[in-house]
Amino acid sequence: MKIKVNSKKCTGCHLCELVCSLFHLGVMNTEKSAIRILKDDLDTSINQPRICLQCKEMKCLEGEDVVEEMEKREFVWSRDRIERCPFKALGGLGQDAYHCDLCSGKPQCVKVCTSEAIHI
Repeated sequence: MKIKVNSKKCTGCHLCELVCSLFHLGVMNTEKSAIRILKDDLDTSINQPRICLQCKEMKCLEGEDVVEEMEKREFVWSRDRIERCPFKALGGLGQDAYHCDLCSGKPQCVKVCTSEAIHI
C-alpha cells in the first residue's frame, strides 16, 4: 500500500499533519507528523504534501542491522535517518524522525483529506 499525492489539489489546511500526530502521539503538533506540507507562498503558491514513499530499497536504513519490515511499522525513528532519505520525505523534531507507518493499514491522513490531495 502506498499513499499517492496530488499537490495540485492540496489546500494547505494541515489537517493531515494534525491527525497524524494526534493518532500516533496523542498531541496535535504539525512538527511531530510523518506527513509534511511544504508551502511555496512566494513563488508558485503550491502546497506539496511530502510523505514516505514506502520504497522497496530503503536507503534511509542502509548500513543498519535492522529488519526492514519491522522498521516500516515504526512511527518514531532516529533523526540520523532523515539525511539518508533521497526524497527528503522524513520530517523530524529534536532527536526524532517521523516515518509513515500507514497507520496499520488505515492511513488517518487520507481519511481527513477533504480535497483528496492524498489518497491510496
